[in-house]
Amino acid sequence: MADRWLVRVGEKEYGPVDVDTLADWKREGRLLPTNEVRRESDNAWTIANTIPELFGPPPVPAEIDHPLRRRRSFGEIIRDSFAIYKSAFLPFFVITLLIAIPPLVIELTSPAYGIFPQAEGTSGLTRARVIALFGFIALVVNWPVFLAGIQIATVDVLEGRKVRLGELLRRATNFFPRFARLGLVVYGSYFLCAIFPVAITLSLVSASETISPIMLIFSLVLALLILGVAVIMLARLWVKFLFWQQSAYISNLEGAEALRESKLLARSQRRPRKSARPLWRGALLASLWVLIVLGLSAGAEIPLIFSKFQNVSTAEEMLKVLQNLDAPKAADAMLIGSMVVSSLVRALMRPILGIAFVLLYLDARADFTESELAPPDRQSS
Repeated sequence: MADRWLVRVGEKEYGPVDVDTLADWKREGRLLPTNEVRRESDNAWTIANTIPELFGPPPVPAEIDHPLRRRRSFGEIIRDSFAIYKSAFLPFFVITLLIAIPPLVIELTSPAYGIFPQAEGTSGLTRARVIALFGFIALVVNWPVFLAGIQIATVDVLEGRKVRLGELLRRATNFFPRFARLGLVVYGSYFLCAIFPVAITLSLVSASETISPIMLIFSLVLALLILGVAVIMLARLWVKFLFWQQSAYISNLEGAEALRESKLLARSQRRPRKSARPLWRGALLASLWVLIVLGLSAGAEIPLIFSKFQNVSTAEEMLKVLQNLDAPKAADAMLIGSMVVSSLVRALMRPILGIAFVLLYLDARADFTESELAPPDRQSS
């Protein structure tokens, strides 16, 4: 008789169920490697990662391809990204609102919009600051759910399954711990590589007012060199972390294993033409997306610019208008509407980039066998 298992999450137990059901739960994100499990006939609890049928070495031979991976041209990646987005537009858009609304709320609490007017020198917890704080907390909490949701929804469409919003949110929430831990490593690395060079540069620039001209030139050159090194370091990190989200969900890898696979795929040079390699395609995809979003966002702000400057004829009047834009005395409906439209445009476009990187990841996997991508402790000798 096949073993039947119980799963314990918090104070609740689920089961008993067979291994096939556990495999379904794993695929849906309901069963993670760290969840407690035990056989129905045993009293001792262990973790799901110890069940070889679920988290052991892949049972299929290395020469059998990953079911989703296939090579795509750059044009096919873009075309398929829009097709996938169109087929499940509502779930993609709603899950993107999780990280689009909090920054909008934070932005609108700025005095520049006049929604929360306050006197100069106001300190302490004002209503605007409290709202901004809650917006920031919501952004931090929702970000891992959004990242996981994009991966899950894209894979579901590729596998021919219908994407249901409620189920998508539940499954994405189950992956929150994994994406939160990896996100802390990834974004923390970006932050540390940026904050120290910037802090050193600012200190050099601020000290330049009290030093001799020769030392001033030396300080400026040193500041530029430090910023150059920071840019190089950030670029290297971007390459290393190119596919960390896809490795965390599609390959079901944790921590260092996900980052290892991401780096291996991103730096792959198995294609003779540079333009066909993952690194160059990823850079081009990100650049195109940024240019398009900036263009659309700027288009949303053009009516505001025209309305503000239509009666301006001198430089002094233009400067006065800019100062009023920076600190209006009352709520400015045109300025608020422009910000809302700009945020909506970014929210509409954001899923396309995430979907494109899932397709790029599957394209990059086509150059490797499963055994080559397997973590060292799972590779067959």
